[in-house]
Amino acid sequence: MRRLRVTVLGPVRAWNGEVEIDLGPARRRALFAMLAANANRPVTRAELIRALWGESAPSAAAGNIYTYVSGLRRSLGPAGGMLRSGRAGYTLRLDPGALDADRFEALCEAAVAPAAAGRPAPAVALLDEALALWQGEPYANVTGLFADLDRHRLTEMRIAAAERRARLVLTGGGDDDALIADLTALVRDHPLHEPFHELLMCALHRAGRGTEALDVFHAARRVLVDELGVEPGPALRELQSRILAEPAAAQPAVPVTPVAEVPAAVAAPPVPRRGRLVGRDAELALLRDLLDAVGEGRSTIVWIEGEPGIGKSALLDAALHEAGARGHRVARGSAEELSSRIPLHVMRRALRLEDAPHDDPAAAVDRVLDHVRRLTAEGPLVLAVDHLQWADEVSLLAWERLAALTRWLPLLLVATARPEPGRRDLARLRRGVSTRAGHLIRLTPLPPSDIEQIFGRTVGVPPGATLRSLAPLAAGNPLYARELVTGLVAEDGVRVVDGLAEVDARADDMPRSLLDTVRASLDHLSPGAREALRYAALLGDEFAVTEVAAVTGRTPFDLMADLEEAVAADVLVDAGSELAFRQPVLRRALAGSIPAALRPTLHRHAAQALADNGGPVTRVADHLLAGPPEVDEWLVGWLVAHGAELSRQAPEAARELVRRALASQRLPPAQRATLAALLDGLDR
Repeated sequence: MRRLRVTVLGPVRAWNGEVEIDLGPARRRALFAMLAANANRPVTRAELIRALWGESAPSAAAGNIYTYVSGLRRSLGPAGGMLRSGRAGYTLRLDPGALDADRFEALCEAAVAPAAAGRPAPAVALLDEALALWQGEPYANVTGLFADLDRHRLTEMRIAAAERRARLVLTGGGDDDALIADLTALVRDHPLHEPFHELLMCALHRAGRGTEALDVFHAARRVLVDELGVEPGPALRELQSRILAEPAAAQPAVPVTPVAEVPAAVAAPPVPRRGRLVGRDAELALLRDLLDAVGEGRSTIVWIEGEPGIGKSALLDAALHEAGARGHRVARGSAEELSSRIPLHVMRRALRLEDAPHDDPAAAVDRVLDHVRRLTAEGPLVLAVDHLQWADEVSLLAWERLAALTRWLPLLLVATARPEPGRRDLARLRRGVSTRAGHLIRLTPLPPSDIEQIFGRTVGVPPGATLRSLAPLAAGNPLYARELVTGLVAEDGVRVVDGLAEVDARADDMPRSLLDTVRASLDHLSPGAREALRYAALLGDEFAVTEVAAVTGRTPFDLMADLEEAVAADVLVDAGSELAFRQPVLRRALAGSIPAALRPTLHRHAAQALADNGGPVTRVADHLLAGPPEVDEWLVGWLVAHGAELSRQAPEAARELVRRALASQRLPPAQRATLAALLDGLDR
């Protein structure tokens, strides 16, 4: 089949092989662009409506979406099968690299390593290849909220790539005349982007054209004062001074903004702490170093990630408390799931800006950036967004553009987020942290000693041996640890003996509150993934994909996307030829979400499905023992066929099942004799 190719770095176009596809009128083309930008993941009808019409969707919008999709399938012709619909939404299947924007991002990311290794030539070649993909303004023939936002995002990336290329050419000793011509064009096209003025000044001065370099500074100052009402930043002013003072060529430097002292009247109060942080010493030490650095004008980005309850917000609070103690201005916003459709909601809350619901999104983002520029002109700013995965799409765009500003503003930009498989927007922001030499902090489970410390703090006295023995149930998760102890206290399961907290619970007892908390932490997974995990939980701590397929009635191919999502979310891990739950508490919580009255029937279904697919006899027996006590023809037939093998591998399970069968009054004589002989052999 011919390969489907899509371009958005210019007019939105598509080709099936070498044949261009007629994408139809504007809104249909916009819908196609939205699906292409989110290729290989479902896009809901609600997301498409919001992308095309924003908050002003007509009453017939849902029907229009169906019409547009049908029209696209006809236009795609032989490639129409690449546009699929399902319960989760519409999915456009594209091969890797089939979208020019993806190739652009991949090439820019590939240029990071050789540049960091001091090899500018291959890095420049990769950036040249990336920039050559552009054919004009992104989404040039498409309108709508999504196109407006992604157009700004891609344009920022293009500017960043052009700037990186110019720096590499300048530091690597490239052709001065060619570089000056390129930078002159960039200054003309982006007159408010100060780094282009800086680089052009450096290139001119290195070429012995110092007077022209100073002319560039004065021209930049006029533009900045006229358009923004601000003077040139410290980097440009410092470079002007160097050119005036040095006869030799000035080399470019990464812009650094000197930090003014923050007046007490505008410094943010310290963030209250919830008690001393348990564990995370290395992570907090890194954040302290970065706080010191931003105070010296060296800015960066931090991305803190981890499963729900692992302590992302607690680490952020501890770091912001340290920031306040240093006199840094602190802006903190926490995104909320219910506010994820309100444009710029979390950014406005963090920066204490007034709501402006009728703002054009792109213009609103520009105003946020201008506000941050004004704040950082007074001193270092720590801007943090907690739960970034719930931020609205305009706030995500603002965060991405702020990340670009960290190169020349005294700004420490911090986000916390949990893994969200399938979220291309979050994955792109996360990659951008690495591209900009930021810091990725992945919070892993705490060791048992830290969990025991949390036990003690929660109950108010040091944990005794019996309470400490329950530490593995928390799976290294601070939230699980607190819920475990809180649930035991609520059930009167904790007593104090000789000044130590002891429990009567067995190691396999889990309070309902803990299981409810664990289940809630999995709500971010798709419905398909949660359903597959519930069935997998019936199979035990480890299972094969074919076993889940047998139990669910789905094919392994259909299951792969859901199981890969669970692996990406750190719920499942690879265990050789099988998959396994990362922690038993996850399996227990999922299995517990199945109604108790339904579990025996599902276990029986699982047993028969596994047996029909040649599953291990011990797995089949486990499900039969957990299933209904009734004996039927199928169970007896399976025992007669596999009883001897089961007796060798799991004699106790074989004994129990054979006794159940022999207790049946309707057992045929021949089968009764076979099973009686089997039981006799087991009892010897």
